[in-house]
Amino acid sequence: MQKQLSLFHDDHGALAGLVPALRAAMNRAAGADSAGRKLLVDKVNEIARQAGLRLTTGNALSISKDTLDKWLAPSDRDHTPSLLAVVVFCAATRDPAPLQMVLRVIGLDVMTEEDRKLRDYGKACLAEREARRRKKILEGNI
Repeated sequence: MQKQLSLFHDDHGALAGLVPALRAAMNRAAGADSAGRKLLVDKVNEIARQAGLRLTTGNALSISKDTLDKWLAPSDRDHTPSLLAVVVFCAATRDPAPLQMVLRVIGLDVMTEEDRKLRDYGKACLAEREARRRKKILEGNI
């Protein structure tokens, strides 16, 4: 189900806060450990290489720890990661939170495997309730 935006709805405040929220979510996902971040850079580069993706402009085939640090720096306004870089970052950290920040701006969210299981369970419960209701109606007509 898609959310239809109004022509008169002018909430650009969410967009204005997107980059800081994205950087904060990426920081949480990356962790504070410098050695862990170096390993994260390797993992991001490996995923991008396997997928044949380029995460930066220019001739660089991979990102450096400095690039990651610039993506994560709260005060850096010049080095915002691309959407593709955010997706690869989420795959590397196995944390959908940064992508959730992007999607929430347009009223969407990420569904995890756990969310899918709970959704399917809820649907099964509703179907079971409806089947019981129909069964009672049929029993009443017998």
